[in-house]
Amino acid sequence: CICALFIAERDTTYNTNINMIRVALFAAFIQGALFTNAFSSVTSRNRKSSSTKLHVNTNKESKAPPNNKAAIIFLHGLGDSPDGWSKLGEWLPNYAPNLANLDITYVFPPAHNVAITVNGGEKMPGWFDVFDWPIGIDARDDAKGLAMSVKRVEEIVNELKEEEGIDPSRVILGGFSQGGAVAVTAAYNRRRKGATPFAGCIVMSGWLPLKEYLDVSEEIAKATPLFWAHGQQDDKILYEQQVFGVDKLDSLGVDVTAHSYPVGHESTSNWEEIQDMAEFVESVLCRTEDDDDQKYDYDSMVLSPEDAEKNALLYYLCSLPIDESAGVGAKNAAYTSTL
Repeated sequence: CICALFIAERDTTYNTNINMIRVALFAAFIQGALFTNAFSSVTSRNRKSSSTKLHVNTNKESKAPPNNKAAIIFLHGLGDSPDGWSKLGEWLPNYAPNLANLDITYVFPPAHNVAITVNGGEKMPGWFDVFDWPIGIDARDDAKGLAMSVKRVEEIVNELKEEEGIDPSRVILGGFSQGGAVAVTAAYNRRRKGATPFAGCIVMSGWLPLKEYLDVSEEIAKATPLFWAHGQQDDKILYEQQVFGVDKLDSLGVDVTAHSYPVGHESTSNWEEIQDMAEFVESVLCRTEDDDDQKYDYDSMVLSPEDAEKNALLYYLCSLPIDESAGVGAKNAAYTSTL
């Protein structure tokens, strides 16, 4: 624009029109600036929307059951981000069409960068520290890191209840690998008075940590079924972890659906596993009141002295205030989806 203006000034044949040219070019410049600013504003809003909760209700005119609101909280694995799992909102209804009748909120929180011992102390996205690799049944646990991540999950569940009106009994908590370890810990150590059991739990290539502190209540065992999928050739989270975890939880009365596949440490590329997961989610969220054999008095779930002693470490850590400096607060839990 400036070059064109100078050329016009040097050419005497345009002297009589130079003021008109200046006005036109200036107007074009202003218009372009306004467009650029507007585009930047839209882009900014789009970036902001990528860190919000995702609502999926693809069949709004269908005859959905009265209690059609539900949520799936899914935690990614070590060193990953929510992006790898944010397509669940598309994949699951494709395999289980009845899910399209529900108003489901998918929540994919990102892990914070934490120091990982097996990574030489270098920081990477993770839910807690890892001391042994590969992770077998004798792997050591980062109890504090686990407890803080469980507490963060509880914050997200509370927000879903307060802001979306979604009761914990309509929330499925799941995760892959390290995220699965957090999910199973949060789901089956939910023993405080008034803590409503989750609708279900999903463990994809994960493991059962804090085994010595696990004492699942009868109410939780009956109300929260478990889906556990694992690769038989997994060289990171060893297959023995599924065998041990499934046997342990099954012995405590949990309704366990277990699948194994001739693959390694993978899930999103194993469509058979995704289909099995979708069928489990459908069986949990699309059940009717007639499907429930008994009702549970959640308010009567009081932590006994024996339970308190057995779970002393976990509950002490979970009672600690969240470290706001690390950005773990509920408002900074950053619901993420790229859909």
